[in-house]
Amino acid sequence: MGAQAVKTSADDIVLELRGLTKVFGSGAAAVRAVDGIDLTVRRGELVIIMGPSGSGKTTLLTLIGGLLKPTSGTVHINGIDITAMKESALTQVRRHNVGFIFQSYNLLESLSAVENVEVVLDLAGRGGRGAAVKAEQILVDLGMGHRLHFKPRDLSGGEKQRVSVARAMINDPDLMLADEPTANLDSKHGPEIVLLLRAVAKELGRTAVIVSHDVRIQELADRILWFEDGRFKDNPEPAVAPAEEKTTGV
Repeated sequence: MGAQAVKTSADDIVLELRGLTKVFGSGAAAVRAVDGIDLTVRRGELVIIMGPSGSGKTTLLTLIGGLLKPTSGTVHINGIDITAMKESALTQVRRHNVGFIFQSYNLLESLSAVENVEVVLDLAGRGGRGAAVKAEQILVDLGMGHRLHFKPRDLSGGEKQRVSVARAMINDPDLMLADEPTANLDSKHGPEIVLLLRAVAKELGRTAVIVSHDVRIQELADRILWFEDGRFKDNPEPAVAPAEEKTTGV
């Protein structure tokens, strides 16, 4: 990234969860997907949340990003309780303060790489020539200068994910959330994406929270949290990378 690392104070909290709970259903059929979670994450941290399928990891990430309302508890981003917000205000938080990166990329197939990034600024009311220049620059910084005008169908999996990272970064959010960002990438390019997020966190003073099954990226985290049955627990055993995986290339 080329920027100087941002110094942080002990009180520089970007994300704080208190008693966060999400229950689906009721009565005997009720499922506590997230069960009374407390968590504090500071500026510059990269935290990876791991756990078995069905443990509630993605539900937790969705609650953090304000895409789902909790049953109880609070989510504070930069000291602001987003769970108490009306939808119109929450939309603004998602556009300006949170960057999302998805396993499936969620790119618009009719737009080029640079247009997919620029549209985020348009939605935030920051369109125009400046938006196009900023979108181009961030893609160049991420090694995508030679693919600016390619449509998603002409990009590899790794290139699509770089566009997704650029799109998540374009509004300079304090908090970046990634749901299985390496799942469709091979053993080289999966970790490269997380290295990009780590560089953003460390050099630009952002905070990154990643949900993943990918044991290849564990060493890149500041903290690894094991999530199971809706709660954080001690990891029952050291994760071992699989001997063979079927992945798409870059």
